[in-house]
Amino acid sequence: MKNLCQAIIWSSCFLELSPDDIVDPDSAVKALEDIATALQAATEDEKEAFRQECSEEALRLEKTGAQSAKTAAFVRSLPEANGI
Repeated sequence: MKNLCQAIIWSSCFLELSPDDIVDPDSAVKALEDIATALQAATEDEKEAFRQECSEEALRLEKTGAQSAKTAAFVRSLPEANGI
């Protein structure tokens, strides 16, 4: 489960945090909405695993320094932003 959560986290980071010349903003929003829809349909155990992994990943990023602060804040907000 950890690896699947990591894939969702880092795909979401790429879509949200990449500059507009790398990822089309409209396409990024659509993809993030699709991810949210899939997460909302997950089982409660899957949702809890995702929440836990987001929390752990955000803590890990915070320990790496200020350059990761924006990414850590985004990762920490993922469960709520996705409606879970």
